[in-house]
Amino acid sequence: MDILTVLPSDFGYVIFTYLYSWIMLGYLAVKVGGARKKYDVKYPTMYSDKEQVFNCIQRAHQNTLEVYPQWLVFQTIAALVYPLSASVLGAIWVTSRFSYAWGYYTGDPAKRMNGAYGYIGYFGVIILSISVALQLLAKSDLSKGSTSKSENKRVMSGFLDGIRCGDCECNVDWGERRNTIASIAAGVLFFTGWWIIIDAAVKYPDQGQFHHAYHTCGVIATVAFLMINAVSNGQVRGDSYSEGCMGQTGARVWLFIGFMLAFGSLIASMWILFGGFVVPQKPVVYPGIAIFFQNAFIFFGGLVFKFGRTEDLWQ
Repeated sequence: MDILTVLPSDFGYVIFTYLYSWIMLGYLAVKVGGARKKYDVKYPTMYSDKEQVFNCIQRAHQNTLEVYPQWLVFQTIAALVYPLSASVLGAIWVTSRFSYAWGYYTGDPAKRMNGAYGYIGYFGVIILSISVALQLLAKSDLSKGSTSKSENKRVMSGFLDGIRCGDCECNVDWGERRNTIASIAAGVLFFTGWWIIIDAAVKYPDQGQFHHAYHTCGVIATVAFLMINAVSNGQVRGDSYSEGCMGQTGARVWLFIGFMLAFGSLIASMWILFGGFVVPQKPVVYPGIAIFFQNAFIFFGGLVFKFGRTEDLWQ
């Protein structure tokens, strides 16, 4: 069996993500080796009783090694079905380990939170791995209990397709109303995000407490929301009858840019929260929290609207 025919065509991006993580681990290891010579900490001593900075450098490397195997498992599972998304999330996590380490290298352990945005990539691949598991279970159920050929050939249009609701006595056809429910849920998330930031802006109008430039994240997240949902799954897969001016490649590039903007705004909001409010220990932290939750709600609202609906009901 040729491995090139088994793996998705975009799995090459995932391999580059693995190489990126190898470079990151090598960099952290070299920094520890240099710190051992600088602070005269001999092997096999793990930590120093005198040098706090060395302990911070060592801990940055050690913590990464503790999390790396778990990330590697979820990254691989997610990449088998979502190679592009897993690559982006993986690159975010690997990059965050640099920020985490550089904050630790200052000797102030609190500054390691500069890499907190890595949780986006870490939990992102976990969510995608759960999606893969749900799709496999749904496929197993169809193969065992389905009697119609159309059900056996059913194509998954999003990661929420694997979720099944139990029978309800109210006789509501959730399948027919799925698009409506997903649209309402996405609208509520989007509205909640903007309501939170408007509340913070009204409560703290002073530039010293809430700089108006921080609204840029929410604007970019909104643009990303529209970009992600401007192309259908059929256009991305190449199944659409109208391919547009750039065809399938253009749709994929457009979707990729939309996701990059969405992840970028969410990462920036976390950076603002920790770098602009938590680490400086400002007396008022609510504006930073509002910025983060605004972008988080818009981000997840975009995912629900994109993957929560099914295109089968459009026909």
